[in-house]
Amino acid sequence: MRFVCNWSAPDAGRDPGYASACVGYMNSGKPMDQFDGFQVVSRVFYPQSGGGMMLVEANSLWHVYQFTGPWTKAFGVSIDVIPALSDEEFVSAEAAIAAAQS
Repeated sequence: MRFVCNWSAPDAGRDPGYASACVGYMNSGKPMDQFDGFQVVSRVFYPQSGGGMMLVEANSLWHVYQFTGPWTKAFGVSIDVIPALSDEEFVSAEAAIAAAQS
């Protein structure tokens, strides 16, 4: 399953500890970006607002929480998780819906 994770840090990310933790995580080789049942596909930061977005592939929401939970607990980061479909999945779903309606 794919999930879009939009996050924002309190105070627009002005906490120096938050920025330091993000940079440290990136410089340490992003150790939790991939584990059994989870992978970060893409990530972008919005430095002007202290947030960003990730596209992840995960077996379940539990796997997403396993990645995001430490950030929410340590820095009060808010994360909106949105289930998503790939191009192929969307086209297949639309074909199945159209077939069921005819």
